[in-house]
Amino acid sequence: MAMHPSTRRSPSRYLLMLVSLLTLVGILGGCGASSTAGPSHPGGSTPTSTPTRELKGTISEFPLPAPNLYPGGITAGPDGNLWFTENVSNGCQSGKIGRITPAGKISEFPLPTPQTQPFGFITGPDGNLWFTESACAKGQSGKIGRITPSGTISEFSLSSNGNPGDITTGPDHAIWFTESGNNNQNDKIGRITTAGAISEFPLPAPQTHLYGITTGSDGNLWFIGFTGNNVPKGVIWRITPAGKISAFPLSPGYYSFGITSGPDGNLWYPEADLDGFNNKIGRITPAGKISEFPVPNRLSSVNGIIAESDGNLWFTEDELNHSQNGKIGRITPMGKISEFPLPNPHTVPGGITSGPDGKIWFTEMNSNKIGRLS
Repeated sequence: MAMHPSTRRSPSRYLLMLVSLLTLVGILGGCGASSTAGPSHPGGSTPTSTPTRELKGTISEFPLPAPNLYPGGITAGPDGNLWFTENVSNGCQSGKIGRITPAGKISEFPLPTPQTQPFGFITGPDGNLWFTESACAKGQSGKIGRITPSGTISEFSLSSNGNPGDITTGPDHAIWFTESGNNNQNDKIGRITTAGAISEFPLPAPQTHLYGITTGSDGNLWFIGFTGNNVPKGVIWRITPAGKISAFPLSPGYYSFGITSGPDGNLWYPEADLDGFNNKIGRITPAGKISEFPVPNRLSSVNGIIAESDGNLWFTEDELNHSQNGKIGRITPMGKISEFPLPNPHTVPGGITSGPDGKIWFTEMNSNKIGRLS
């Protein structure tokens, strides 16, 4: 899931609330699945149908060791476990990196720097895990963190007092990340080598606000966010290894905060209108052609999205007023959506990843748990 620290301006009051929740940080039960096929806008690629994994829809939940913790990003580690970020739900306190085994055993590793909070999370090309750290104390710089599978943490400070957000492994085997600039005006794309050397690339347009980033099947980096403060406009950008940037506007009145590379060679992302309603799953080809698939409930908010080895994409979804169950969603490359409700109401699923056990793992941001769907 790719969203950004709460120090920036956002295009809606709802997005600001959700971003703040993530920054403060994304039982056995049988769940039925409902399906719908959303209409596609002209111009998208024509994916082939892929077989859907047969799921029972069984959701397991694993409580974190202490109360008032907000787990956010989650990724599959090189050691066969799942790793996630977690933050205290109140105050500017140091966050932790968590690890959960497929059997549900949880370990925690506190960050060494006070008043920093982990956010985006990936497994790097060097066999370690990499994450972004947002500074919640005034005057601090954000950092890029690295943790070994044994739990040793290293930190690399940014030079510009910016706060990093989402993170990905680039085609050059370096780590790339989005970075919010000072005064919420000029965001950057950052790059760090596995040895810790950092480079930063300002975007040419002012008032650019970045959220998610991923590496496309075309060997370029793709990132997403919006431009403008008073009248925000959702945009997808593409940057080549040579530094050439192209922009692809979203549908008028829509924004997005996350993006992932799909199994069909396209890029996929969640999007919503400026009031946080009418959520859709969007798809953009490497050539820039966009298709959109509305989620079944217009009040649902799509948080994280990933590609899975079954040839589909999976996403986390919660109701706008949190009065109904959150859901784990699946969308095929053809646009058919299935949903699996979580067993408890008022649950906000956030980050999501494919586990080494072939199951879907996710964080429950407001209920202090890690979830698993099998």
